[in-house]
Amino acid sequence: MDSRKLGHFVAVVDHGGFSAASRAVFVSQPALSSAVKDLETELGVALFTRIGHRVKLTPAGSALLEPARRVLRDLETGRAAVAEVAGVLAGSLSLASLPTLAADPMAGMVGEFRRHYQGVRVELAAPEDSDDLFALVESGTCEVGLTDAVDVPVNLTAIALGTQELVFILPPGSAPGGRDPLDALERGEIPLVVSPGGTSTRRLLDQQFEALGHQPTLAVISAQREAILPLVVAGAGAALVPQALALIAEKLGAIVTRPRPPAVRDLVLVHRPGTLAPAASRFVELATVPQGAVASPSLP
Repeated sequence: MDSRKLGHFVAVVDHGGFSAASRAVFVSQPALSSAVKDLETELGVALFTRIGHRVKLTPAGSALLEPARRVLRDLETGRAAVAEVAGVLAGSLSLASLPTLAADPMAGMVGEFRRHYQGVRVELAAPEDSDDLFALVESGTCEVGLTDAVDVPVNLTAIALGTQELVFILPPGSAPGGRDPLDALERGEIPLVVSPGGTSTRRLLDQQFEALGHQPTLAVISAQREAILPLVVAGAGAALVPQALALIAEKLGAIVTRPRPPAVRDLVLVHRPGTLAPAASRFVELATVPQGAVASPSLP
């Protein structure tokens, strides 16, 4: 099966139609349509239902999509391996991270990787939750994912990275008179800004209050995670956040306090079993060894 035709098929799916796909892969629309038509003829089935300018996958198209992604990813791995033998590491690296792990530690991991391999473009996906992240990695859309260590599917390889501590940030001036801000928070006197149920930070928060025998008082439930810190600083309520974010909040006047007991989550990298593409392999290597232990190669 022609990889070019598979690539055009996947591009139509990813970009929502033939016109957008043709622009994305830099081929004319007639050439792209012809390649997909040839693929349908070769397979003996229609892959898309065409309704005007819109397209929808048929059941056969849906069945082909994940195997097609795997084939294209494996071909990219092969090309990258050949390039590495020739002394050049280039191309792209597709990663996924839980939203609350994107700033820390994923940003630092990507920065360290880019310092070593400036010829590689990094693409960072934003899955809604762990299940979405696992699906991206299982399908081959992303090569490596960063998540917590809760319910990792058995068909993925999991690599432990250690732990991350989360702390409470409270609005400026929310503990007057030298009061213990944590005590006020635990008693429900200070409401909370939280992410929706099912997220890893929300799960940790619920566990904290369950251990105390209290129900948290919710002020704001925000699916916009980047808004949580500004909401706290603006006085909307307190929040449980990674320490790296708390350092920024503290500079903006927020009060930082550690929960009792400590709120800690395990971190893991996940990828599909088997040989990784060179760029993905080097990313995992850099993420899991002491800083400075991996020699930096000559940059392309």
